[in-house]
Amino acid sequence: MNHQHSPKLAKSALLMLVTRLIINTLGIVSSLVLVRILSPQDFGIAAIAMSLYSLVSLFGDFGLNTALIQKNKLEKSDYDTGFTINLIFGAVACLFFVIMANTISVFFEDPRLEPVIYAVSSLFVISSFKNIKVVDFQIEMNFHLELKLQVIPKLISFFGTLLMAYLLESYWALIFGSLLVTLLNVTFSYVMLPYMPSLSLKGVRALFNFSKWIMLNNLFYYLNNKSVDLIVGKFISTSAAGIYSISKEMATLPATEIAAPINKASYPAYAKQKSNFEALRELFYQTTSMITVIALPASLGLMITADYFVPTVLGDKWMSAIPVIQLLSVFAFISSVSSNNGYIFLALGKPKVTTLISAIRILSFFGFLFGLNLIENIEGPALALILSSIVNLFVSYFLVRREISISITKTFITNMRAILSTLAMCIMLFLIKYYLNFDVNLFTFLLLVLLGAVFYSGFILTAWVCSGKPECVESLIAEKLSQTFRKFKVSMKKRAQ
Repeated sequence: MNHQHSPKLAKSALLMLVTRLIINTLGIVSSLVLVRILSPQDFGIAAIAMSLYSLVSLFGDFGLNTALIQKNKLEKSDYDTGFTINLIFGAVACLFFVIMANTISVFFEDPRLEPVIYAVSSLFVISSFKNIKVVDFQIEMNFHLELKLQVIPKLISFFGTLLMAYLLESYWALIFGSLLVTLLNVTFSYVMLPYMPSLSLKGVRALFNFSKWIMLNNLFYYLNNKSVDLIVGKFISTSAAGIYSISKEMATLPATEIAAPINKASYPAYAKQKSNFEALRELFYQTTSMITVIALPASLGLMITADYFVPTVLGDKWMSAIPVIQLLSVFAFISSVSSNNGYIFLALGKPKVTTLISAIRILSFFGFLFGLNLIENIEGPALALILSSIVNLFVSYFLVRREISISITKTFITNMRAILSTLAMCIMLFLIKYYLNFDVNLFTFLLLVLLGAVFYSGFILTAWVCSGKPECVESLIAEKLSQTFRKFKVSMKKRAQ
């Protein structure tokens, strides 16, 4: 392992993981409260509106931040060009949404969507004013500032959204919550890093040579993920779209939301080592291992306990979400592992390859969805996502292996302890559920979660010790546990005195 870069990458990944953990803890707590107040139909309307917002946003997501990070040496004109592009797109997208509002409500056969689309259109204008210079936090790997920038607005909007849900008891609380967090994000971007942008398109050609592929790649990502909300809403029902939306939020949180901050921290490290393939390979192995060690047990743990999680946490009106959550948990882990592969090509300045991978994934998704007729029920799209993610995993690993000569065998061996420990954990939880036949309540769900964490930690640390305590992710975990235990002993001694 490359010891020179591993500690900094691990610390950066940890900071981003903490950031993401705080944000998604707020998000998950908010959702868990809101599902008790609002109905699946409320979530369905918001899901359709926000999915359409995400779709249109993709045409303005030129990957400018990614292009700026990859460029390394930046001038003020680069920042100003990025800001100007965002501003122009925000105005055009807002106008487009306003014009299409009535057509959208007619297409989905729900008149409630028209005023919602009008409100959502303002998000384009608000978000376009965000301070482009905050990308420096990533470039310089100042992720403690990134943490503040993301967490503070989310924390304020968390309480605001819950208050509006309590007062309004309708889908408008979700829409106003989105407007509030966007406005706060823009405001705090200038508070955290004062900057006066100018209108300029001087660096547009250089940025677009890289970012045009990012935009196309993002469009493919949307079609493979976000478009499912629209498909379910159109072909099944608005209520089904709400169930699918909440199911995906819950199922992807343990895996995809763990992988995202690790990938965000690893990308600048990849970019710095793009000319040193040996160091790049070691960073790749380390990053993949970090994702697997955390995401795999979290995903499969949720899959095993979904029949306890849904009735006790979401409520009885969400019972049809159980099989969807179980399927999407598997998809989330496979997707999170393969997501790391694309960052290698971005760091190497080859976004075309990432776009190719995304194209293959989306073609396979729609091939499975309609070719196997998986559109008849809400579980079908989730199964199509699993099948397409498996295809994507093999294709992306093959391309990474061809590019930087990674060893598939070493990749598997690096992750073997986590894989075997997770399987052992799942077997133990299954046997406990089968033979003890617990009542379904919040206490037993939390007990299963605790037992799963204990089993997994015990299995993986035992496997690590039996392997000779190699320098890896497990060693960092063991070191942190040891430090925590020592601090606890010192604290107890002081109290005894």
